[in-house]
Amino acid sequence: MIVALRRLVRDRAPGRDAAAHPQAGGTAAVHQSIILRIQSEAQDRNVPLASILSRARIAARRLSLPGVPDWLDRETDGYAAVEDLPDYRWVPGRHEFLNPVHGWRPLIHEGGAPPIPMMQSVYDLEELLVMSKAGFLTMSAGPVTLAEFDSRMTFHTRFRIQNIDAWRSLSQVRRLILDWTIALESAGVLGDGTMFTASERTEAYSVTQNFIAQNQSIGVAGNVSGGTNTIAANQTSDGGMDVRKVRDFLAETSGLIAHLPSSVRDEMREVVAEAQAEAGKANPDGKKVGKALAVIKDLGMRAGGGVIASGIVSGVGALLS
Repeated sequence: MIVALRRLVRDRAPGRDAAAHPQAGGTAAVHQSIILRIQSEAQDRNVPLASILSRARIAARRLSLPGVPDWLDRETDGYAAVEDLPDYRWVPGRHEFLNPVHGWRPLIHEGGAPPIPMMQSVYDLEELLVMSKAGFLTMSAGPVTLAEFDSRMTFHTRFRIQNIDAWRSLSQVRRLILDWTIALESAGVLGDGTMFTASERTEAYSVTQNFIAQNQSIGVAGNVSGGTNTIAANQTSDGGMDVRKVRDFLAETSGLIAHLPSSVRDEMREVVAEAQAEAGKANPDGKKVGKALAVIKDLGMRAGGGVIASGIVSGVGALLS
């Protein structure tokens, strides 16, 4: 009896619950990877999209990815210009004007009502939808002047959007985040908590470039301020890269890393070391080397316009040309 009691107390002691064991359905494993956690939450309608976006921004920045962080930032903070809006941010709705006698009345457009741009942040939209009891959202629009009975009058106008159409737009953001994390998982990019290896960052770069190319409205593939990056995998898959020149370039770059800004120094050191390891093999994988060079180029762009950073960017460009 005493032995059984001790065993019961031991099994129920803190830290010995089922979730702490590897065989407990993988629950603990899911929370060890930020990518898998984002993926799991993106499938759970009870988790606010704003929270998922925040976690996705952390992952994107830890992976040093261009393009996707810009899109995530816009969804989180709101869009500043209609030119930046993805297709799913244009929703159907009704344009109405305020009749001083009859209240809000539909404004008829030739060819039908135009799509309505939703510029607000995901957080604001979710809050508005939760608080909306009427089943629709309204946004102010510019005044219009209408001619009636030989006179012209100016009226206030607004856009009216059904809640279901706004939710449908937000569901596209959730789907895109889910698709992105699935693509990362398929490429072996999971991370340990929020930390990623140089190999994972290199692979994530290529995956993300392809993801943006397939969903062109969400961002630009590459560093916008420093120019558009080329997808290295497409340039190196034919095996035409001069490995000797690559090794020389990597050796030279390795000696210059200490002179780069601290914001990119550690990442550059890891990626260069990985590229050197692959390029040093008897039969190096040109695709892997090319992906690493693409990341090195992007880090060089992010380092600013200094002589060393510009030289690194130019050196990669020469190798991939």
